[in-house]
Amino acid sequence: MKRAIFLDRDGTLNIDVGYLHKLEQLELFPWTGDALRLLKRAGYLLVIVSNQAGIARGLIDPKFVEVAHAEMRRRLQAAGADLDALYFCPHHPGGSVPALSIDCRCRKPSPGMIEDAVADLGIDPRQSWVVGDKWLDVQLGQAVGAKSILVRTGWGAQQEQDRPQGQQVDAVCDNLIHAVSVILGGTP
Repeated sequence: MKRAIFLDRDGTLNIDVGYLHKLEQLELFPWTGDALRLLKRAGYLLVIVSNQAGIARGLIDPKFVEVAHAEMRRRLQAAGADLDALYFCPHHPGGSVPALSIDCRCRKPSPGMIEDAVADLGIDPRQSWVVGDKWLDVQLGQAVGAKSILVRTGWGAQQEQDRPQGQQVDAVCDNLIHAVSVILGGTP
């Protein structure tokens, strides 16, 4: 079984602009390429798991998400990094698109996207990490038995201040490159 880093997208790999709906809005953090390259060299699969509620709310065309992911991969490849897989959840129970306005198995913190990646790529979540800027990313990690890191980029600094009572996390890091040092070094 392989090990992986499951990465939130907005606020973790790129600047969170709300509902990313134009390529001009896609801006990777300066450390993203270096961080992913280091994780890949260490033998981790790199997998995006991203809630995209804007689709269920009728604000984002699902085809645009694919275009944005292709552009993200192009930019990462130019920086010597790449992703092994990208999963996104288009659902939201409060959406305006009836077919997507459901409580599904893939919307974080539910484990559906990671379960799909485990089946598709042969990943052992117990040897893996989930990194994101929201407590729901941390909760996703806990749901599948992975370690988890909350990064302070995106919504992370605010989320850190609003920590749910009893919420555990393996580490809180300033950003993704700091998270890489924890993952590879083994200490927060």
